[in-house]
Amino acid sequence: MVSCRARAFILISALWTLAFLTVLVVMLLAGVRQRVILFQRLEDRSRAQFAVEAGVKKAIAVLLDDMENSQFKLTPNAKMRRLNNPGEFANILVGDLRVEVVHESMDDKSSDRVTLWGLADEQAKMNINTASADSIKRLIVEVLGWGGAEAKGLADAIADWRDYGRHEAQGFFSDDYYKSLEFPYAMKEQPFERPDELLLVKGVDRKIFDALLPFVTVYGDGRININTVSRKVLVALGLDEAVAEKVLKARRGVDNVEATQDDHIFSHTFDVAAETSKVVVVEAREARQIDELNAKSLLTTESGFYSFVSRVPAADGGYKRIVTGVFSAFESRIVYWYEK
Repeated sequence: MVSCRARAFILISALWTLAFLTVLVVMLLAGVRQRVILFQRLEDRSRAQFAVEAGVKKAIAVLLDDMENSQFKLTPNAKMRRLNNPGEFANILVGDLRVEVVHESMDDKSSDRVTLWGLADEQAKMNINTASADSIKRLIVEVLGWGGAEAKGLADAIADWRDYGRHEAQGFFSDDYYKSLEFPYAMKEQPFERPDELLLVKGVDRKIFDALLPFVTVYGDGRININTVSRKVLVALGLDEAVAEKVLKARRGVDNVEATQDDHIFSHTFDVAAETSKVVVVEAREARQIDELNAKSLLTTESGFYSFVSRVPAADGGYKRIVTGVFSAFESRIVYWYEK
């Protein structure tokens, strides 16, 4: 017969074996659970990536289809479809995910930033590669509310960054600033390749950059679309505020709301003043201001570059995936892409 001591030893061994197996099973299950969670996250990320790219493809498809339908001419319907179109851009369903394509705009009447469904016209903005330092200075005054001297300093720094061999005239070279930084770098002295390059320029921090971003671009030939340009950019180009408002009033149509069915579209840059005078009284000196912009080849009536933000909303109020890009319609290619 098995002694009591032997039975106790067998029992203890069995209990230890059971405990070991239990711990082993728990560890295995924990590992499996971690792998399941990892696979779920990878799958969620992959689905969100697929969805956000589908939003980009939808935006480009709508733009190209609209350009073809309008024979590459901007019309009220085309403007509304591209820039302010919740029907096509607010609720794009990709499987069980919802995608939205948006852009940030400025309400010229309230000066509030608003989010619109659709694409943004990059040629409604001031091109910091071609604009004069004086125009950049006026834009800084309009957007940031700075005084003239302070705005001139920043405008000169922006012009210095892009222009080869041009430096500040205050008795020192502006690239000394960049060489004295904790992590120094050389001033580029080449055109800006993307707007966020502004963050490298002396005097530009994130707050200033975010304020300027809706009004500046690096895409296009520098001519600004009179059919989409904002009041602040018109003033920066050299129009009196009252003159800029008259142009915008003529453009908005009877409802005085931008990007709606009754918008007036300027077909030619040389008759902007004449077309505006059909809606509001335009004095001779005001007409000369408008005509001078055309004489300087600063205006256009068409656009070839459109930016977009495609994003997938998350349940917590944030976004699972966001893609920001710029599409060149004339080249039919994406020229800028950033995702997070």
